Amino acid sequence: MNEYKDSNLMVDLTKKVYTPEEAGFILDRLEYACQEGIVEARSESTPSLLSSYRGVEEKGITPKWNVKVYGYNKKKGGHSVVCIDMHVLGRLLEADYESFVPPDLKVLRIDDAGGGFPLCGVMVGISDEGTVQTAVVPVEYFRNDTDNAFETKRYLDIYQDLAVRVLQRFDASPSTHRIEICSGHINQPLRDKLRRLGYDVRVTEIKGMLQDTLEELYREYVNGEVGSDVYYDPKGVKVSEIPTRYRAALEYGRKHCPDKIKTGWNSPNKSGNRSNRRAFQIPG
Repeated sequence: MNEYKDSNLMVDLTKKVYTPEEAGFILDRLEYACQEGIVEARSESTPSLLSSYRGVEEKGITPKWNVKVYGYNKKKGGHSVVCIDMHVLGRLLEADYESFVPPDLKVLRIDDAGGGFPLCGVMVGISDEGTVQTAVVPVEYFRNDTDNAFETKRYLDIYQDLAVRVLQRFDASPSTHRIEICSGHINQPLRDKLRRLGYDVRVTEIKGMLQDTLEELYREYVNGEVGSDVYYDPKGVKVSEIPTRYRAALEYGRKHCPDKIKTGWNSPNKSGNRSNRRAFQIPG
């Protein structure tokens, strides 16, 4: 349980709802961190939002990290705190700013591919910036007609297990390597597991070699699975083009390889798909 104590106040960051006193404490600590330059305030127009902050790269917290504190909700009986990584928030509540300085260890980066594609499984990739090693969660974990159907969320366990095995190919250990990992939904349980194993794990934006190579390796994997170059990199096409590319891939799957469709999702089971990029991500 992630609990952080200030005098007689104990804040449990695993909760969904916080008392006004707890929310006030969190806001005070975030404001202090902002004054110290560790985080920066974000201006948003949401009426119910009290405060929003994001990380400062130069201080060791990626700008991809953010936290939002909402006003008191009578129905919920408290305040909501939404955060991309509660571990970082915990360090801020303790004013443990030194922990944001990365340890002097080798870096391994982790990213995923295929989470927004309607066919085939999802790939995890790990790189030391010299090589990229991968593994694939089979499509059966993203379908609705298997023992390990998508709704069981077994894909999260398999993804974690495969990632840990891939790490072993680099002879990685908490004493030799630290981890930088993408912020995506499928990576969140893996992030927490690696921390339990003792690794220093930082959520960040993955670019460069790993991202580019992983997309190509995933394309090759899809080619081999379905026999056609129907894959597209969602980061490499315009947002407005994604629905058309998505539907084309899905239609190919329906005609030629229906067993490769991620039928556990809602979108492949509907006639149309929204143009919003978020419609093409693994649901939480």
